[in-house]
Amino acid sequence: MSNQVAFEVTRELEAFIIQEAKYADEGEYQKWYELWAQDAVYWVPLKEGDDPAQKASHLYDNYSRLTTRVKQLNTGNRFSQVPISGMRRVISNYEFFNDSDGKFRVEANFYLPEYSIQSTHNFRIWSGRYTYIVSRKEDSFQIHTKKIVLVNGLEPISTLSFLI
Repeated sequence: MSNQVAFEVTRELEAFIIQEAKYADEGEYQKWYELWAQDAVYWVPLKEGDDPAQKASHLYDNYSRLTTRVKQLNTGNRFSQVPISGMRRVISNYEFFNDSDGKFRVEANFYLPEYSIQSTHNFRIWSGRYTYIVSRKEDSFQIHTKKIVLVNGLEPISTLSFLI
């Protein structure tokens, strides 16, 4: 099987990833959650190449943990996100690959300014590389894995209380 992804499919995948980012940026947590497959893995390792079975991670959530995380955010009682941080992701340098079992791997760089208005009024910059494993679901896609490697992943991270 060729590793190349048809141009039309790359446009669909890019639109899907942009929509996922928009849901996260705008606090549409339920819509964001509905993009995930039952075998979901949402992972923020300390660095590229880490094995989550061998190394600590900033986050390593399965579908059950994602369910809990989204429920907490939807209650409005996740005080680290009241009010919701102002965020806008910029995603670029997309690469598209055919993976096994009819799945696609999408890799892209991201830049995410966050204005943490809650009590600190901090302005933070998050940057790194996303790797998604997705498959077709009806007329769209579903996320099986989202790995986020931060450029400063080996540094102490004050909070990841929002959806990166």
